[in-house]
Amino acid sequence: MAQKRKTEFTLPYFGIEETGKYPTIYNLKGDYGVIFQLNNPVLQYSADPSAYDTSHQLYVNIIKILGEGYVIQKQDILTKKIYNKSDSTEYLQKKYDEHFNGREYTDLTTFLVVTRKAKRGTFFTYNNKHFKDFEQNIGKLEDLLKRNNLLPKILSGNEIDLYVKRILSMNFSTNHVSLNNLLATDVEIKMGDRAVRSVPLIDIDKIDLPEKISTHVERNDKDSLKGFPLDTMGFLYNVPGYQTIIYNQVIDIPAQNFTQRKLELKRKRHSGIPDPANNMCVEDIDDLMVDIARENQMLVYCHFNFLVCAPLETIQQTCNYIESSLFEQLGIIPNKNAYNQMELFRTAMPCNTVELDEYDLFLTTADAALCFFFKEALSKDELSGFQIRFTDRQGIPVAIDPADLPMQTNRINNRNKFVLGPSGSGKSFFMNALIEQYCMYNKSPNPKWQMDVVIVDTGHSYSGLCSYYGGKYITYSEDKPITMNPFAISEGEYNIEKKDFLKTLISLLWKGAEGTVNQVESDVIAQCISAYYSNFFGKPLFIDLTDEQINQIQFEAEREAAEIDFTEQAKAALDLNAIEQEAKGIAANFQGSDDEKISFYEREYERIYNHLIGNEILCLREAETEELYYQLLSAARQEAKEDFKRKNVVELSFNSFYEYALYKIPEIKQQERIPFDIDEFRFVLKKFYKGGEFEAILNEEADNSLFTEPFVVFEIDSIKEHKILFPIVTLIIMDVFIQKMRFRTQQRKALIIEEAWKAIASPLMASYILYLYKTVRKFWGEAIVVTQELGDIIGNAVVKDSIINNSDTIMMLDQSKFKDNFDEIAKLLAINQHERKKILTINQLDNHENRGRFKEVYIRRGATGEVYGVEVALEQYLIYTTEKPEKTAVECYSHYYGSYVQGIERFVIDLKRSGLKLPQFFKEVNSKRKPLYADEEVQRELLLVG
Repeated sequence: MAQKRKTEFTLPYFGIEETGKYPTIYNLKGDYGVIFQLNNPVLQYSADPSAYDTSHQLYVNIIKILGEGYVIQKQDILTKKIYNKSDSTEYLQKKYDEHFNGREYTDLTTFLVVTRKAKRGTFFTYNNKHFKDFEQNIGKLEDLLKRNNLLPKILSGNEIDLYVKRILSMNFSTNHVSLNNLLATDVEIKMGDRAVRSVPLIDIDKIDLPEKISTHVERNDKDSLKGFPLDTMGFLYNVPGYQTIIYNQVIDIPAQNFTQRKLELKRKRHSGIPDPANNMCVEDIDDLMVDIARENQMLVYCHFNFLVCAPLETIQQTCNYIESSLFEQLGIIPNKNAYNQMELFRTAMPCNTVELDEYDLFLTTADAALCFFFKEALSKDELSGFQIRFTDRQGIPVAIDPADLPMQTNRINNRNKFVLGPSGSGKSFFMNALIEQYCMYNKSPNPKWQMDVVIVDTGHSYSGLCSYYGGKYITYSEDKPITMNPFAISEGEYNIEKKDFLKTLISLLWKGAEGTVNQVESDVIAQCISAYYSNFFGKPLFIDLTDEQINQIQFEAEREAAEIDFTEQAKAALDLNAIEQEAKGIAANFQGSDDEKISFYEREYERIYNHLIGNEILCLREAETEELYYQLLSAARQEAKEDFKRKNVVELSFNSFYEYALYKIPEIKQQERIPFDIDEFRFVLKKFYKGGEFEAILNEEADNSLFTEPFVVFEIDSIKEHKILFPIVTLIIMDVFIQKMRFRTQQRKALIIEEAWKAIASPLMASYILYLYKTVRKFWGEAIVVTQELGDIIGNAVVKDSIINNSDTIMMLDQSKFKDNFDEIAKLLAINQHERKKILTINQLDNHENRGRFKEVYIRRGATGEVYGVEVALEQYLIYTTEKPEKTAVECYSHYYGSYVQGIERFVIDLKRSGLKLPQFFKEVNSKRKPLYADEEVQRELLLVG
């Protein structure tokens, strides 16, 4: 048996030089080049045909910048990789990683090699001027790529070396590469148990190209995706069975005048022998020359080649798919006579296009050649300190920044969000996934990354998440209503925005959510609020009576006491025996007859009696005068206080405002001579005043712990049908959030208003909603409004003017239920045709294989958006679920095991042990009303104790 000849594979390079401005690689023919790693300009599923045209024009400009004597070699490398992430520290995020770990996905890396050709036919001589021109052109090219956000990075010497080795090993999936022996045959190159096969795009002998070629193609396989633009080589994402594909695109820019002369000579040769084939050739050359003259196009030689690496057993299937896709989508029959496999493999190496032979190149215009360039990019993680993770369209987690990065790049001007998704579209599922990741940042030691979340809900959608994070879950009940004192603020907090809120609140209390206040009424309320706070912040607590008033009270007391006859009271108070004894004592010393003694005694008795009774009357009158004085003084002071309270504010609450308004508004009416129904105002608002039905709502301070709690859910489902309370409670919760914003200055804030937003979407509250949106922006926060009803947004001026116009981020779930009315939604949300196409791809792609159940969501930040998948681990699903039977089963486990984490861990263990499908497992747990294997655990514990 003949022994196979062994030939050493030699690299076609002199080496890599890093002494110049850019690391430069030199091949053996004297050509030198610089290698860029960059992003392709068009994101996959961008739905914008003009993006492909813009990308096409970018490369046209690159060719014109470089000019004659340059070769552009673009390589798009698709690699199958295995997802693996294990650095998450939070429980649910660890489970999220575990859910995706081991999943295969496609990775795309793009390189652009710019080569300066050396003169052929002579020994290579270094030309300093040419090299300086080359470096200058590379600088221009780098600036151009940066301006177009392609994020170019010029490879260093070590990176170039690794890049070459990766091509030689066809390994772009692992950190370390090892080279294997190469066995070249007529059809492929074998590398151990793998094969590498080159599939040139064009058979140079036939050049089966379509008559017309565009910068992109359009899908026509589904009605929902009809006309959707894709890359001309977009089928590469779906190639089966491969490990690595290098799409090698080469454009060689020749001397234009020389090449045109060659074309003219060729035209003359063909025109000299008239036959159909020659006539067609002459027409093609004429058309080409017209394009060159009219459109200022450049002639280029080009080569396109698919370098496919796959296991030996699947390589044929893989190449068959590429060949059939080229024919079906572009009408191209690729070259099947590529017996020069080793040559084609070598020419895929960077800066080695010099080894391409004439039969591997074909001449066309730059515009035509660039239509075959790969222009799309896959979603990548956004570099930011504030990230949330969803999946890309192939089902791999991708991190995006919903707030900071778009603000920094001026993609958005505020962080507010509007979420629209019909029932069953996965809206609650998506919101739970978003909020879970928001709350995850509360474990960060850096306050600026922490997120305070306040949710106003009407459907118990977040009870599981709130329990998991240990947040406050507050439900409204008659026994324990949600209360606050929105009037109690500091002088520094009083501003025009706070005044607008209070005006909205008072108007709401008076007229109801659907009512309206006219301009006069609005101005009167505003003036009353201004006077109320001006009075409180500008006056002492109480001004005492004046000296003149006190003297007058003293005079009145003395006058009233003087009019009282105290004689009988004085008589009753005298001790007659004591008077008698004193008179007898004096009479005993009298010298005279008995009759004279008796007469003297009687006179003394009368004198003493009258003196004592006079003194007693005087004392009684003084005491009465003093008592009257204090009574009159106290009454006068109380009356003065009541009058002061009517005219002045001594404490801030709804009660004091109500009292002040009943005094102040009539005064304003009288001064300005304007109509205002003060009786109606007094009567309607009385139910919120002391002793009224709803006194507690606006007169009791909120729980102070709410201001430090990072996760608070207000569940007001029990009053969603209450026309009076629903809008008022919603409004006061929003004010709690604003106070929380001011209290927690270092943290991010998010206010999520689920269907409760309907309570405030009235013209009466439009100004307050604007106030909220402006205020939240100033305090590093965001407001998120969530709705599911089409009728809620179409035709609602408040939604459009106050919410949507101030929400730079739009999030939309599956809109197929709204397809008949989608034009109205698109118009309201200012969604252009390209973005509509993206939205209509939600849940429509063939990307469900080997994935858990998931829903897709469209997220538009600014003018453009992307579609992401919401796919989570089972543990996350159990926390998110809003289905009553499922929540009941999960809560059964969490209560039994003492916490959500312990309960969910045990739930998953028992589910796997049971072998049941999830719906059946839920049913079994609910029927037992306890964990499935709880009895066995009890028995086991008893045995252990025994």
